[in-house]
Amino acid sequence: MGNERRRKEWLDWMPLAALLPIGVVLLLSLHEIQDVHRRNVAATLQAVLSTTREGLLTWARQAKGAAGFWANEPRIRRAVAAQVEVRRSDGSLRDSPYLQDLRLELESVVEREQCLGFDVIALDGTHIASDRDELLATKTLSAHDPDTIAAALRGSTVMGTPFAMRSSVLGRVTPVLVVAAPVRSVAGEGEIIAALAFRVDPGRELTQIAHRGQVGAAGETYAFDRHGRVVTELRFAQNLRDMGLLAAGERTSLNVEIRDPGGEVPGSSARPLPRMEQPLTRMATSAVAGIAGVDVEGYRDYRGVEVVGSWLWDQELDLGLATEIDKSSAYGVYVVTRRVVLTACGVMLLATLVLTILLQRRAKDLATGVQREQELRRELEDRVRRLECAETELKDAIRVREEFLRFASHELRTPLTSLRLLYEHMLRSRSQPLMVTLGSKDISRFLKVSSRELARITQVINNMFVVASFATGPPALNLERTELNEIVRRTARQVTEQLEADGCSLEIQLDRSVFGYWDDARVEQVITNLLSNASRHGAGQPITLSVVRQAGFAVISVHDRGVGITPEQRDRLFEPFRWTPEAHSGLGVGLYVCRLIVWAHGGEIVVESEPGQGTTFRVRLPLPPEIEGGDAALAPDGERKPAEERSSGGTE
Repeated sequence: MGNERRRKEWLDWMPLAALLPIGVVLLLSLHEIQDVHRRNVAATLQAVLSTTREGLLTWARQAKGAAGFWANEPRIRRAVAAQVEVRRSDGSLRDSPYLQDLRLELESVVEREQCLGFDVIALDGTHIASDRDELLATKTLSAHDPDTIAAALRGSTVMGTPFAMRSSVLGRVTPVLVVAAPVRSVAGEGEIIAALAFRVDPGRELTQIAHRGQVGAAGETYAFDRHGRVVTELRFAQNLRDMGLLAAGERTSLNVEIRDPGGEVPGSSARPLPRMEQPLTRMATSAVAGIAGVDVEGYRDYRGVEVVGSWLWDQELDLGLATEIDKSSAYGVYVVTRRVVLTACGVMLLATLVLTILLQRRAKDLATGVQREQELRRELEDRVRRLECAETELKDAIRVREEFLRFASHELRTPLTSLRLLYEHMLRSRSQPLMVTLGSKDISRFLKVSSRELARITQVINNMFVVASFATGPPALNLERTELNEIVRRTARQVTEQLEADGCSLEIQLDRSVFGYWDDARVEQVITNLLSNASRHGAGQPITLSVVRQAGFAVISVHDRGVGITPEQRDRLFEPFRWTPEAHSGLGVGLYVCRLIVWAHGGEIVVESEPGQGTTFRVRLPLPPEIEGGDAALAPDGERKPAEERSSGGTE
């Protein structure tokens, strides 16, 4: 009797024991969600950092191009050659008419380019012309940035690194970045006689580009030099003023070093070390050493706040770049999700506990309630099973959603970012003639890039539309009598520019006219995706596109001469949203779309490849019996062509 009672008591507590594996699964699920969130944060930080770096490089190359242009302008060269001969004592440089000519010529350039001013440096490093009288006959820039001035006097158009320069006019230290180009004589062999230098405010020019790359309300992107000094304006300057590192109204450019205070200040109970004794942050130490990285675990920034970030050192700019966001903000969604899940689990545990207690009391009070108790237990177990099923379905839904969002954001953000940077650059150039800063070749290149990126966006959207439409079942195809060779020619014309941009040429081999009942637009989309895939993996080699008729099927073949595909890769080639480290771009939806469309037509798609030997995709579309069984050379209106008018195939 005692054993039976203990057995019943144990059975009464079984529902609580059943919740244990659910709790373990929930914890594992939370850990997996956290890993996915970390990967997404890392990808976002690296994408923003890469975009900002490209923006800064574009601005730097444009600035050097403008400096080189004006240094080679004939009127500037003549005025500089005359100014070089003027005596440098007794105020002759200041009173020289050639100085006035230079100021008149370059005043509008300085204003249009939003520079701080200009200087002409003689071979001995002396300022022989400047927009500021106090710099004449001095060696100010040569003293502050000797390497940049020396490189320009040797014949290179260069951009220096930011430095602090005291302004007697403004009465304070001003951040300055020098862009210099050599000036050659008009006569003779065009020997170098001086250097034309433009002074730029890095805190304004670099900040405008860096601030466009900030992540969220708690993120910022900034640049710094080899000493760990920030050369852009920081978003959280007020925090530094609260820390006593900045005076009221003082700029952060070249006035703040990226040092780790050892804790969030103010708010830390421990007294921090003096600022100069504090080490550089872990991010700055790594970047100055030339080591790029991304940290989503968390580290302290210059405020002592725990952040996650990505960083690199750019050799061309000779600057470090970092994109950071407060860790609490970066993981806010995950924290909320974890809180909701744990709260729901606690509520469920409490509810189960209360239910178990009630069942025990019911069993003690009513001997006849044994059957009811068993029914309630079965009901509870059924609920647990349904909860496990619901959890599995939720995980699958989250995975599909994350894969789809990752595909959409990656595929659409890359061309849209390129287009945005191109057109922002065009908008910033409205205040001066485009030919001055860009040139006809650059404009033509920008237009080609825009056209190519728009075509790429269109292809991505078409693929996404097919995936979405097939998700609810095979859609109705718009089947019409169509000539396959014409579809091939039209598609080839549309993708020629993209193939040329990837360095690939296209060879077309067509059989005689092939008619069938197909969806023209969907077949075109299949060919476009296959050619796009071939150009990405074709290693710049020729691509062959052919159409033949074979045993009741029209066969479209796309052959590239690229790296080929391993047997392991072929097993997952047509899966949606696949990604491998060897992929050149995209997340693997293109071939998945091809298979969906081909299956909807009752056909099949196969791949033949060996590593290093290239890859061939073959699409087999069934031909109608009335065409394959009779004369395959029927005219579009259904009439037979005379034998002498039938095409025998060939190569275009």
